[in-house]
Amino acid sequence: MNLLLSIMFLFSSMAVSSAPVEVIASSCFLYEEPSFESEKVQAGDIDLVLDFGQTLTLLVEEDDFALVKTAEGQVGYIYKYYISNKDDFEVYPSFNGYVRTDNAVIYNLEFEPTSYKASAGQRVFLYQGFDSEGDFVAVQIVLEDGSLYNGYMLKADIEPDGISATLIVGITIIVAVATIILSLLFIKKKKKKSGSKD
Repeated sequence: MNLLLSIMFLFSSMAVSSAPVEVIASSCFLYEEPSFESEKVQAGDIDLVLDFGQTLTLLVEEDDFALVKTAEGQVGYIYKYYISNKDDFEVYPSFNGYVRTDNAVIYNLEFEPTSYKASAGQRVFLYQGFDSEGDFVAVQIVLEDGSLYNGYMLKADIEPDGISATLIVGITIIVAVATIILSLLFIKKKKKKSGSKD
């Protein structure tokens, strides 16, 4: 545990009365800083993975993340929509994309295919954005039983909210072609002008 987390833990234990919460995502990571880009908290030599139903102690909430402590004493940040007070209803994150294809395979955190499938139009939360490298994108999706599942899906099966990637590519191609045509017309016009002077 780094010095910053130790200081945050001491401060938070004085500032907030700790409360038990439960993990409502199928599995998720604990981060050293309140960001998905942060280093993950380690358990030995591997990333610590929290599982559905695991009880944590909520220390403090800040923006979209919460500082929590595991039963084993590990302290770190978790996306606050992945936890819920046992007495509260489950709260799901605001979704920012949807599934494009029917029966799309959902992969686990080790990129292995699961038996879970997603339907076309089903909403997802892209918790690491859509522009990551590779063929997969990290998603959180609500399964048929109402539980949250953290895993991966193929980029080809996902469409982020807003202007679609296909539309952006299409607009780029149209602009490029228009630029070439206008350039050719300009060059042709210039040649005609220079030819008439000779």
